[in-house]
Amino acid sequence: MRQTHQNAPGRRDGRRRRWLVPLAVVAIAAVAVVVALQARGCGGNGAAPASEGGTEASSKASAPDLQVTSDSSSMSSLDQSSLAGMIQAGEVSSIRLVGDSITAGYGCDGYDQAATTQVVAYSGSLGTYYETPESVRCWANDFREWATAHGVGTFVNAGVSGFRMQYLAEEPDAWLGDGADVIVVMLGTNDAAKEPVSSFREYATQALAAAASKCRHLVVVSPPNNQRTDATNLYGMDQIDQALTQICEEQGYEHVSLYDALQVGTSDFNADQCHPTTSGSDKLWAALEERLNLTKVAAS
Repeated sequence: MRQTHQNAPGRRDGRRRRWLVPLAVVAIAAVAVVVALQARGCGGNGAAPASEGGTEASSKASAPDLQVTSDSSSMSSLDQSSLAGMIQAGEVSSIRLVGDSITAGYGCDGYDQAATTQVVAYSGSLGTYYETPESVRCWANDFREWATAHGVGTFVNAGVSGFRMQYLAEEPDAWLGDGADVIVVMLGTNDAAKEPVSSFREYATQALAAAASKCRHLVVVSPPNNQRTDATNLYGMDQIDQALTQICEEQGYEHVSLYDALQVGTSDFNADQCHPTTSGSDKLWAALEERLNLTKVAAS
């Protein structure tokens, strides 16, 4: 038994020699694979030598991914429940503005020569009024031009001179018509000269609720400050702004204030210090566009 075990190492040495050949072949093959991969630019840092154009090709290939990431980030930065986010997503096909003479464009270039259109802005107990033509140079038509360029097919300017929030509360269907995807309401200038702020708040609560029921998204705009000479205000426009701000916070309406968008006593206003000039109206649109984040929406 001892002799047998002494001879065993010799047999194992023979087996080692028989395995050396296959192992050597495998090692040589592995080296060949590594060399081939390096030649194809897949080894080491994954890039072919610059003289073969590998680095340049790699840079060009990565550029589209960077661009897509940038675009996606820009779009995702817009709140999808806001007007800007909805338009960016292509979810707005119609917009209706509801306002007074500031929305209608009274005092702006072209208003006096404006021909009557066939688009009804209001039809109810106070009569029938038609939309201001697109030729009037007012903020509403600036908005119309922008909206059309961003995929909105139907845009109605239902601004009527002298109208108040009270009228919208009392006859919402007469003013809102069939509604729209988005309704934008800017009222309060005439209310400040007609009723106490407590009454305005009550009318606004009722009127805005009615408007919200006729659209998918409601935007409420506080009108600009004024020092009107054509009427006497019972309280300042800052109180209109405060009332609308509070209602929108309570009800979840999107709100933007244009209270400070114009400067009284300047060429922003006509002589009555109430109705914006064309340049003042342009400022209203610029402020509205920026404050609603519409400047971040890509053109369609």
